[in-house]
Amino acid sequence: MDIRETFRSALDGLSANKMRSLLSILGIVIGIAAVVAIVAITQGSQKRVLENIRSLGTNLITVAPGTIRGAAGRVARERTNIFTTEDGELILKKARAVAQVVPVVRRNLLLKYKDKNTQITVYGVTPPYEDVLNFHVQNGRFITERDLDTFSTVIVIGKQVAEDLFGNENPLGKDIIVNPPGKPLQKHKFKVVGVMQPKGQVMFLNFDNQAFIPLTTAQKRILNTNYVNSFYIQAKDEKSMDEALAQIDAILYLKFQDDSKYTVLSQEEILSTMQNITGTFTIMLAGIAAVSLLVGGIGIMNIMLVSVTERTREIGIRMAVGARRIDILFQFLWESVLLCLIGGAIGIATGVFGSKLITSIGVRIIPMGPASAPSEIVISPQTILLAFGFATAIGLFFGVYPASKASKMDPVQALMYE
Repeated sequence: MDIRETFRSALDGLSANKMRSLLSILGIVIGIAAVVAIVAITQGSQKRVLENIRSLGTNLITVAPGTIRGAAGRVARERTNIFTTEDGELILKKARAVAQVVPVVRRNLLLKYKDKNTQITVYGVTPPYEDVLNFHVQNGRFITERDLDTFSTVIVIGKQVAEDLFGNENPLGKDIIVNPPGKPLQKHKFKVVGVMQPKGQVMFLNFDNQAFIPLTTAQKRILNTNYVNSFYIQAKDEKSMDEALAQIDAILYLKFQDDSKYTVLSQEEILSTMQNITGTFTIMLAGIAAVSLLVGGIGIMNIMLVSVTERTREIGIRMAVGARRIDILFQFLWESVLLCLIGGAIGIATGVFGSKLITSIGVRIIPMGPASAPSEIVISPQTILLAFGFATAIGLFFGVYPASKASKMDPVQALMYE
């Protein structure tokens, strides 16, 4: 018997009991659907997270106190600030591959306007922040050099802050009260001079829910310090990144004599870390979902064993008219594989539909804030091939024993079976 005849016999065997065949593939459908949906959603989340990181610029370098350890990018930071604005000036002067340096201080502060208030992170920055972070003013203006020189009490707020405090009212020119949480006596009046363009969230940082004041104002009027928390540094271009990283590291090491006191981090390193994290989540979640495939495979094997028992006389008749043991083996293997492939096809369709439904309601699979909620799903050809590959492998693995049992039957005993 040739392979086409074996395949046809397998189809006839499945169609003889359609309801049982459909019920037997339910576990495969659920398993494949879960794997496809999880992979599609996590890849969509990964794509969005990486796009958000890239939106900050590929030639951005971050310098922060402490060190980054471990593949997951866990940060162990020193609580004592070690940087001053002079360190930034030194980097800008001596690092030839560096275009701009932005020293940054940050503090959680309470902003009040009339009867409304919001607690956000307020950044003390310098004018180049706009260009270095690729984050620009939509209305009004940003911090200027004059603001720095005069310790001006001006503030530029994010889009969400403007909505929370002012609603539909134009915030430009309005005065707001700024004070540290829990310290109502430390009140500072700031004039709103700008509103930033909407940018959304990058990883755990919501750019729309923050505000900016002059660095000198933050240091002298609010924090009473000469230190800065970190630096955002822009290399001259993407090709200069390696050179800039090396120069910055050399300058800082020469000063601190200990590279564990600071971290020099490029966007590519952040991207690589995020890819590792999201890749690990994808594998872990898909692995959990794949457990249901094993359950489905056991169900297939049970149904095939029942089918072999019910068709004992049929097997005996086929052997009596010339069917070889290998023909019987392949017939039942084909039935098992076909069941799994049909389940795989239905599972893929269900997974695609389910992932689109989950995406439409903004569910996050990767726990990295709202920015990780995918705006689209990513279903690659590799995902489809992998799903069908799993289905085929399960059909073969769990179909071998029933097929082997059928092929090893004694024709005489099979014909006598009632």
